[in-house]
Amino acid sequence: MVRYTFGLVEGCQMKTPDTTKAISNVTWQGSHIIGAGGFPVKQNTVTADVLARLLTGERLTSLDTVYEASTTRLGAVVFYLVKKYGWQIESIDKAAGCKDGRVAWVSEYFLSNETRTHTLAAGAGQWCAAVRAARTKRRAHAAQARREASRANAACNAHRQQPGQLGLFGTEQEYGERP
Repeated sequence: MVRYTFGLVEGCQMKTPDTTKAISNVTWQGSHIIGAGGFPVKQNTVTADVLARLLTGERLTSLDTVYEASTTRLGAVVFYLVKKYGWQIESIDKAAGCKDGRVAWVSEYFLSNETRTHTLAAGAGQWCAAVRAARTKRRAHAAQARREASRANAACNAHRQQPGQLGLFGTEQEYGERP
């Protein structure tokens, strides 16, 4: 098992270390830095949901967040939490069996127990509860959002020219090109 880290967390290696950047002697020697990052202001967002799940001890993969947090971009959310909010998120690579017979490697993201304990002791539990409530309230509008998306897609499809159709001047337009 290979363990990676995002941010400054104890003794882990990155996939491809960047030797052009200066590395603090403290982290280079494997010392542990505990520090919570900031919290997103909007609590009904995917970013807040992912952070709340990590703070409550969940270990997330991209497939988990498709169903649980409604995003296919977990890696981007983790990057955002590290860069914008300063969270120290760790990851490991896990083997996953696929339906087509392959073994795929996926990243599993998590917060260290020390970071979680420190942050929850400082009152993050209330923030996590508020995020869960805000996301539940937002999910109540999911059916309406699906109807609106369906109408928008139907309107776009009505204007699309099908492959092989000729354009206004007898030339083929590229499929999917908007009028």
